[in-house]
Amino acid sequence: MGFWHTGYFEFKDPLDLEGAYKPGPTIYRCQQCDATFNTAEALRTHRFEHHTHNRPTLFLAGREVGTTPARVTRHINPDEVVASHCERVWLNQVAVAPENLGFALAAIANDTAKLRLINKDIAADYTICFEIAADEDLAGVDRCFAEVARRGRLDRRSVEDFIAAAHAHPTAIRYCDGICEYFYGVLTKERSRESSLPYGSYREKFTRASDVLQDFDRPLGRMICDLIAFHFNHFHELNGCAPTSRIQIASARFKRWLTGNPIGAEALLSRPHNEHFERLLTDLEAEKIIAWSVKGTDMLRAHTQDMEAMLRQDLAEFDRTKLTILLAEVYAHARNVSGARRYARELRNSPTLGDWAEHLLARLSEIE
Repeated sequence: MGFWHTGYFEFKDPLDLEGAYKPGPTIYRCQQCDATFNTAEALRTHRFEHHTHNRPTLFLAGREVGTTPARVTRHINPDEVVASHCERVWLNQVAVAPENLGFALAAIANDTAKLRLINKDIAADYTICFEIAADEDLAGVDRCFAEVARRGRLDRRSVEDFIAAAHAHPTAIRYCDGICEYFYGVLTKERSRESSLPYGSYREKFTRASDVLQDFDRPLGRMICDLIAFHFNHFHELNGCAPTSRIQIASARFKRWLTGNPIGAEALLSRPHNEHFERLLTDLEAEKIIAWSVKGTDMLRAHTQDMEAMLRQDLAEFDRTKLTILLAEVYAHARNVSGARRYARELRNSPTLGDWAEHLLARLSEIE
């Protein structure tokens, strides 16, 4: 990882990281047809207008609870629980008045709630798993990460020590698990001798880490999720970063390049950027790509040989794609038509990047 390789470390306090993130937009999804909405009220209106029936329906924090168990990782308010078409309720086999269901669920911290909602002769069963970590335990896991990071080395022993220390914070063990999945993924991606997993399995580790950590509104967890999204080239999924973070600027530049807006990509560099947090978590290849991605296109001309040398290495395809886009845009900016054309053509047949490649090739034909 970045700081593990360089020895760089200046981690004052996990709580200092709170300013690095802003909450991302909430998406409300219909469990019946998979349509998405920006507000809970819009979802409820859609639900009742387009999926009218008398089956009891349960909404939690504006989201419809489906047939699979729902997981709750933060305290909820009673008014966030809405049961519609419901005359009777059983919570863990105990009858509860429908109007008191919100208060009953809001009182649960770490338990499984099995619900049966009944409307006349129609019953609906729901399961909600409450896994609410105490704030002090979440902060404790962040401190455990800081202690491990101060060693300046990522290996299996440091991860095991992190796990052992984090067990002192029992309600945040799932948060710890998500961080560990990322660590093991990094070890595997960097082909560390400490990892016995095949190289390709780092993708599964990254995906598991993101699935777990997205439930925790913590700067450390959000940064890991955003680094994973950036690695997989899901640039539109990075929504937790502050505008001054390198990962946000790098992602925004790729989005503008891919929509044929190189001028907009260059304009983003007027923002000051803060590299401190990312350097604590990036793997070696990601660190290089992010660092190049936040340099001006003119400055990048001095790094094209380094980028091309990296491209000749045995890279993850996701990283190879980012480097190919970078090189194509750098050469296009420098009016090096043959260089830009060579890299654009490599992605011409890509289902997701073919349009970008075709637009860039058209741009190049205009400057020949």
